[in-house]
Amino acid sequence: MKRRTLLKSALALALPMANRTEHATTIPTKAETREDETDVLFSGLPGLDYALGGMSAGELLCVAGPPSTGKTLLLLDLAARICGRYGKNVVFWSAHQPSVYLVRKMAIKGGTRVAFAEDTVFVDDWDRGVHDSPSVVVVCSNSAEPGRAHGIAQLLTADHPGGCAALVMDGWSTTSEPRRNAESVDGIAAFPAERWPHTLLSVKRIHQAKQFAQINRLRVVMGVKTASLVDDEALADSFHLSAQLQVAADRVVSLYRPELYVETSQAIAADRNVVCLSGKSPRWWDTRCSRLRFDPRRLGFSTLV
Repeated sequence: MKRRTLLKSALALALPMANRTEHATTIPTKAETREDETDVLFSGLPGLDYALGGMSAGELLCVAGPPSTGKTLLLLDLAARICGRYGKNVVFWSAHQPSVYLVRKMAIKGGTRVAFAEDTVFVDDWDRGVHDSPSVVVVCSNSAEPGRAHGIAQLLTADHPGGCAALVMDGWSTTSEPRRNAESVDGIAAFPAERWPHTLLSVKRIHQAKQFAQINRLRVVMGVKTASLVDDEALADSFHLSAQLQVAADRVVSLYRPELYVETSQAIAADRNVVCLSGKSPRWWDTRCSRLRFDPRRLGFSTLV
């Protein structure tokens, strides 16, 4: 009986220690604190979030790929998802003309609000285009200068009730001149010639985007068209800019569309409208790969793997 009494008393003394240990485990770890400080945003599309690794404040992210791989569509889908998921504005600037028509179609098909900041209307006039509710603010500028998009993002961050979550800049290119490929190269179906020109990317533009993201603590996403995998001359010309992007960007997602590089007779239905993503970052030791499928009916993507 004496031993049982001593055992009960020992267990009773141990209970307060267990409570102290439980309280100690509620203290956030360094990793959790760092994640809260960086304010990482996710689109809600699992394949894209896995390849991109989230969007952290003050980081430069790059989405690159050959022509006709779906960069503009993916960036528009990303902007719409971030706006709808977090209730914040997303500025979308593009020198690539089709983005204006695509975003109008997306606004009709989906529930995301779209506002157009015309060249003659300043964005702080909320009654003319940009209202108090968060939206994807499209900068319809025929010029290639992204400075206006920078100013709109800063103004939304400071004055708009919804703030600004990210700045998406599409329409960049690593090749100095448009290259029109033939219908096929060595029996491999080539991508169709693009009718709308892109803006040539430069090292200065890369560092400006990087500096803008760091100073304003905004997420800057750049959509860059790289050379076709079947054009050796263009690949050699764009090697320097591609290398600069890899070094400057915090995270890079490369797009690859399998159906563009297979013989038409050997194309399979499973690869139709499929885009392969490869995500890289200096923080990761491996490459994060995923596969998305584009749905033309709703102008959106879904995750395959």
